[in-house]
Amino acid sequence: MNTTDVKAFFDRVASDWDTMRIAYYDERVIDRLGDFADLTPDMVVADVGTGTGFVAAGIAPRVARVIGIDISERILDVARRNLEELAIDNVDLREGDITALPLADNSVDAAFANMVLHHAEAPAAMLSEMARVVRPGGVVAICDEVEHPWAWMREEHADIWLGFTPEQVHSSFAAAGLESPSLEALGRQ
Repeated sequence: MNTTDVKAFFDRVASDWDTMRIAYYDERVIDRLGDFADLTPDMVVADVGTGTGFVAAGIAPRVARVIGIDISERILDVARRNLEELAIDNVDLREGDITALPLADNSVDAAFANMVLHHAEAPAAMLSEMARVVRPGGVVAICDEVEHPWAWMREEHADIWLGFTPEQVHSSFAAAGLESPSLEALGRQ
């Protein structure tokens, strides 16, 4: 699996992703990410790997602006429709790679990535890029899978990594120049 495979997967399942993702996570991730970053109405937040705009739509009412970035133009089309249906107008969607975010240095107050890190060929590179775009004192927050044995996820969901151990997360954060993360279980088994 590589970035090209991941893009092809999300291009293929874009219109079905909102239904598919419910088996893995729900709105609790939005609340937890928002609470962790202590969101305020003046903040600008990057939603890295925004997909169908699920997280962006959930945090948009709490901040000034959300910039949603995804590699799949097809899934961004679904995100645009979803945001229009919800009458959310403070989300800017951009096509871009998770290791080359189309954002300036120090341009956002927080960067979120929900269920994206396991699709990164180089998790530390993705985290480094998130750290690059966050202003000093800002927050980088991820929600992702814990290590699991389900190899079928590589084929069925284009997962490059089968989740992460706490040691891998700490190592990736350290390699990205970030403080050690606090970890907690959230989601479904």
